[in-house]
Amino acid sequence: MAKLVHLIIFAFIIVLAQSAGAADFTHKIIVGKDERSFFVHVPDNVKDRRNLPVVIVMHGGGGDAAGVRRQTGMDEVADRNGFIAVYPQGTPALLSEKMRTWNVGPCCGKAGRTHVDDVGFISKLIDFMIANYGADRTRIYATGHSNGSMMSYRLACELSDKVAAIAANAGQRLQADCHPSRPVAVLHLHGTEDPCALYDGGEKCGGCYSKMLGFSFGNDTWTCRPVRDVVREQAQINGCKGITDIVFTKGAVTCEAFEGCPKNAPVELCSIAGAGHMWAGAHDRGPPVCDAEPDKKICKTYRDAVGPQNMDIDASSFIWDFFRDIRLPEKKT
Repeated sequence: MAKLVHLIIFAFIIVLAQSAGAADFTHKIIVGKDERSFFVHVPDNVKDRRNLPVVIVMHGGGGDAAGVRRQTGMDEVADRNGFIAVYPQGTPALLSEKMRTWNVGPCCGKAGRTHVDDVGFISKLIDFMIANYGADRTRIYATGHSNGSMMSYRLACELSDKVAAIAANAGQRLQADCHPSRPVAVLHLHGTEDPCALYDGGEKCGGCYSKMLGFSFGNDTWTCRPVRDVVREQAQINGCKGITDIVFTKGAVTCEAFEGCPKNAPVELCSIAGAGHMWAGAHDRGPPVCDAEPDKKICKTYRDAVGPQNMDIDASSFIWDFFRDIRLPEKKT
C-alpha cells in the first residue's frame, strides 16, 4: 500500500511538472546495493513537458551536483531552449559529502578504488527519465567537467546505445580501450594552460585539490594523454577522416571539426588558448563563500590552482548548440 501511495504522489508531481512553471526535483534510485541520487530541473518555457531532450551534467572530482549546477548555469540554458537538465551525484569521499568522484578507471578517489558502477547508475537514470518524465530517448546527452568529463567519455564508450552525444570539458578519456556499439558525437573543450588535466598530456594529471588544501589525498595524480590524441582517436572510432577544418573562432577559442564523420556523430575539438581548468563563461570564483568574499585566502588558492578563466564563450550554451540536432538512431522493430 505504501508503495502504491508513493507512486501516486510521484505521478502527481510529474503532472505538475508538465503543466506548471519551472520545477526542481530530487530523486533516488537503487543501483546494485547502493542508493544513488540526482537533481532534475524541468524548464518553464514549453507547453508540453513530455518528449523533451535531457542533458546530464556531471560534476568534477571533489565537487558535487549542486556545485556543477551553480558553476555551469545549465538550468538557465535549459529554460531558454526547452530541455531537462539532470545533475547526478558521484560517490562521496571520506572527508565530506560535498567532495564526490566518478569511477573512470585510473582515477578518482573512492569511486575508482572500489569500482563503483557509475555506468550502471547513469543507465538506470536514463531509464528513469524516459519512464517517469517521458524524455525523448533519442536525445539523451551527457556532459561534465574534469572528472565528469572523463565520465562522459566512458559513457560514449560503454553506453552508446543510450547516449546520443557527449561534451567533455577539461578532462581526457582515461580508458585504454573504447568499443562503442555505434558512433557517438563528441565535443571536447579544453584550456591549453590547464594545470590539472594537462592539454599536452603527462604523468601528473590531477592533483588540483591537493594544491588547494595543502596536503595529498593519495593516488590523486595519474598519467593522461594529449587532448588532441584522445579526440583524434574518438574521430577514428567514429569513422571520420584524419583531416580537420576550423569551424569556429572567437577570441582565444578555436574549434576544429573532423571531416567525413557520420551525420549524427561529428567530432570537434575546441582549444582555448591560455585558459586553465575552467568552464568557459562561468563566473566561477571557487567555493560559494568566494561570491561574497573573493579576496579570502581559500579563493586565491582556488584560482591559483585551476588557472585562468575564459569568458569568450558560454560553454553551456555552446554545448547545447552542438547537441540540439543530434539524435540517437531509432531502434528497429
